Amino acid sequence: MEAIVANVLTQVALKNDEQEELGREPSYYDAAAVPQIAVVDLIKRWVKYSKGPKEAVVLAAILINRAIEGGLVIRSLSVHRVLLSALVVSTKFQADQVYSNSYYAKIGGVSHPELNRLEATFLTNVDWAVFVSGEEYTQTVSALKKMKQN
Repeated sequence: MEAIVANVLTQVALKNDEQEELGREPSYYDAAAVPQIAVVDLIKRWVKYSKGPKEAVVLAAILINRAIEGGLVIRSLSVHRVLLSALVVSTKFQADQVYSNSYYAKIGGVSHPELNRLEATFLTNVDWAVFVSGEEYTQTVSALKKMKQN
């Protein structure tokens, strides 16, 4: 699932990069430069070190989709930070044991205060709607599996 989610996010970012408007205001999530780590490697790193549930990756994808539906535009400069924010939120919502944001910040390669701001911004982007029904989760997994087959 990690590779499929990473591929979808990367493709969305690249598509939006192509359509980027000149003179647009930078997003709060924009990095100064595109991070060197691939999106799939960030997800693998998260799964390995956060010790959170693997379902958190799919939950993060669902939350990112909600943020996009709310107007968030993901680009190559922002995809890593949006993903990190979504992974933190989904892990905290799903896991029985969570770690501190300072630990999660180290996994994601940002500072602790920066992660705090990213998390708060992301929660605002999804209007604090982080509950995902079993049906929505199952539908998303099915859709992602179909994408893998294509």
